[in-house]
Amino acid sequence: MRQNRKKKQNRAGDMRLKGNPKAKMYEKTVVDFAAKENGCFFVLSTDNTFVRTLRTTLNKELVIGSDLIRSMGEEEKLLQELKSPLYKDKKILLMVERVLDGRTTLSLIQKLRILFDNLQIIVLTTEVEKNTLVLLHEIGASNFITKPVSIDTLIEKIAFTIRPQGKIGQCIDQAKDYLARKKFDEAIAMADRVLELKPGSAAGLMVKGDSLRAQGKFDEAVTCYQDASANAAMYLEPLKRLASIHKDEGRMEEQLEYLEKLDKLSPLNVERKIDMGEIHINFGNKDRAQALFDEAVKNATREAMGLIEDVRSAIAERVLEKDPSMAEAFFRSILDAKADNLHKSDLGVFNRLGIALRRQGRWDDAVKEYDRALEISPEDENLLFNKAVAFAEGSRYVDAVRAVEKALAINPDFHSDSCVLSFNIGIMYYNAKRPKDAKRFLETALVVDPSHEGARKLLESLR
Repeated sequence: MRQNRKKKQNRAGDMRLKGNPKAKMYEKTVVDFAAKENGCFFVLSTDNTFVRTLRTTLNKELVIGSDLIRSMGEEEKLLQELKSPLYKDKKILLMVERVLDGRTTLSLIQKLRILFDNLQIIVLTTEVEKNTLVLLHEIGASNFITKPVSIDTLIEKIAFTIRPQGKIGQCIDQAKDYLARKKFDEAIAMADRVLELKPGSAAGLMVKGDSLRAQGKFDEAVTCYQDASANAAMYLEPLKRLASIHKDEGRMEEQLEYLEKLDKLSPLNVERKIDMGEIHINFGNKDRAQALFDEAVKNATREAMGLIEDVRSAIAERVLEKDPSMAEAFFRSILDAKADNLHKSDLGVFNRLGIALRRQGRWDDAVKEYDRALEISPEDENLLFNKAVAFAEGSRYVDAVRAVEKALAINPDFHSDSCVLSFNIGIMYYNAKRPKDAKRFLETALVVDPSHEGARKLLESLR
């Protein structure tokens, strides 16, 4: 059964790349963080599979002591431990779920950023839209991990979060360290070194601007922030600094200008819309202020609806095996809540709904749902293959082959590295009484997995 190519890539990624020099470099970064930099690892998650993968990665693969790996499922427990004297002087890498027990962790991430200076945060999430990731980064996330994740990818993500790989990244870290210790001249000198290595470096310009601002050189700082923004159009921090400077100087028009630029890049930030609305109230622009306040409420409602969708999806997945009719109801409730606002990000729900229907023997209803999804994404070979499987389960083998051939027309190689897909397609052609085509796909299945007995036996019967 094929749901999407990403899952197949994740399975392939489970094979360790121990001979890869970069992989060795990433491993060393993570091990040194624990052994030489007084680092430790926290995870806030109720996903036992991820926690188990993390412990296997750190403890067994990298031989990092279990006393440096802390996992918990409650926010209060996390805060208590982080405030413990035991971790006062440690560098902490925290992995935290974007949604925990049906609630967003946005406010928790913001709180942690305020309370702890020695903390890096990786947000654990499923596939989400870009604007959500932008908002998470803006409020304090250092990096993201999309689950499920392979061991190699997990090590790489942790390494890049701990320390940028390469000389420029190390220089930037040194400049930030000088800045944190209020050694502003040294920070500026190191930032200039970064700019020599990489002219126009937004990160280098930001450190230099922050150092100049701390020295009271506001005009020079503004120039650095403006240059940083010009060289990295999607980078929010320069715009936030510029808005902050103009706010401190009481220049509301200039502050609003930069807030509006930020809003275009990160439109889900509720607090910023409220700030913009307040400025418009001060200017007497009541209608514009009202529109911004309405958008703030809409975004907050949208976040709440997203949480409801996550809960419904979690319930559906839990009961799919034992009670597919109940799973169907929850999958449908997700789609019904969106009415006519369905888009490509909902294709996964359609696929899971189709599976729930097929497990009830309702292959014809599954076909109807796949057709609905194909109206949203007509060039999706995965949907077409799943539709073919539904037809095959209903013994409509000719229709199954037609759907497969549409998928192959879109992506001729979508099955080529999967024994299961190739075998299933071969069976569809065999049942549709097209033995030559069946033979071709069965041979592909055996190339991928020479030990596949089902493909071997069926192929022998065709010779």
